[in-house]
Amino acid sequence: MDPCVVVSQPVRLHAYEAAVAAGRAGLLHTFITGMYRTGRGLWGPSAWWWAPAPLRQAVDRRLRRRWHPALDPARVHPLSRYHLLAAAWRSLSTVPAPAQWDVEQWAHRRFDAAVARLVPRLPGVRLLHAFEGAALATFQVARGLGLPTLLDVPAALEPTIAALTAEGAPTAHFPVARVRAERALATYLFAPSPFVVECLRRAGVPAERIVPLPYGVDTTRFCPSERRPDGVFRALFVGRIGPRKGVRYLLEAWQRLALPHAELVLVGAAEREGRALLRRYAGRSRWLPSVPYTEVHRIYASADVFVFPSLAEGSAWVTYEAMAAGLPVVTTPTSGAVLRHGVEGLIVPPRDVEALAAAIELLYRSPAMRRHMGRAGRRLMERSYTWQHYHARLARAYTAILAGADPRAAVAEPVTVEVVRDEPSAW
Repeated sequence: MDPCVVVSQPVRLHAYEAAVAAGRAGLLHTFITGMYRTGRGLWGPSAWWWAPAPLRQAVDRRLRRRWHPALDPARVHPLSRYHLLAAAWRSLSTVPAPAQWDVEQWAHRRFDAAVARLVPRLPGVRLLHAFEGAALATFQVARGLGLPTLLDVPAALEPTIAALTAEGAPTAHFPVARVRAERALATYLFAPSPFVVECLRRAGVPAERIVPLPYGVDTTRFCPSERRPDGVFRALFVGRIGPRKGVRYLLEAWQRLALPHAELVLVGAAEREGRALLRRYAGRSRWLPSVPYTEVHRIYASADVFVFPSLAEGSAWVTYEAMAAGLPVVTTPTSGAVLRHGVEGLIVPPRDVEALAAAIELLYRSPAMRRHMGRAGRRLMERSYTWQHYHARLARAYTAILAGADPRAAVAEPVTVEVVRDEPSAW
């Protein structure tokens, strides 16, 4: 089968892995994205010859994250101008958060419009895979061309808005009308977890158009390692510090526990509400606001348990990473995690401080349980949720759709992959 699949996504998410899946199946026509280290033009080293060495090095570090070793750069078409402008705008510390959201949505809309203009000029395209929030104009053009369309749904939109509303956080920036229009135009929608499947069904999307497609993890980079004993029980959270991730309830639970020889480590940038929380619970945790993604696996290796009490997610990548690293996970059913309660970790109701504290304390007092659940999580990732599993499932979905078959049946078949070293993902 000739290369005929276009994957379109302006920023990273897991779109690089989707493009890799299409490429390895011999189906990738073009990967359209924002900033990407193609090695040519603005994204090549020669373009920055004039810059001082510190600037060249900073640009190189940034571009190394916008690259995947398994992607043929000749198949990548960057449309970078809009998100470059958005990044520059966000870098202005005086810009308030709502304005940052506005400029990000503007960049997504302009990128989408540019893709819509480009697609009709690409010969041989038979299938278009785009991502929620940046697909409307592209899907409208695709419908006119008679192309089937796939909408990747990485987040549970309606539960997220409901959760933030309950927390008193702003929600006006969410492009609700745009996303619902994209859903209506999509031939199929990829959902990474049962939580997102249920979200879509409640929003009126017919079940026969929803394709369950869980994510994967690099089990080479995220792997168990011998922790140097220091006598400290370390609970880890990785994610944005804000109302949606449930950090407020985690900090309250940790304060109530007051466990001896224990430390809570929070890794991630803090939103305005998050900074207020950190001030309120000052001295109760250790906050690492900026850890390069290339170093995050070392943070997992220093922990005993991973805690992620999110109020609404699609399928949180950090839970995959924690299990791959051999950590027991305490999370909520609204995190979209693939773990099983009592096997790879513990699942507690969202906003339930008492249940969250009890789960943390149980693991604190039972090293044997931590080891057992950590090993079970690692086995689950190796058996079913490497990026190779994701590539295989997505390639099956593409092939089924191109053949006019039901992709749900193709994806539901057991996947066996060769255990090989995962390429280090750049995002």
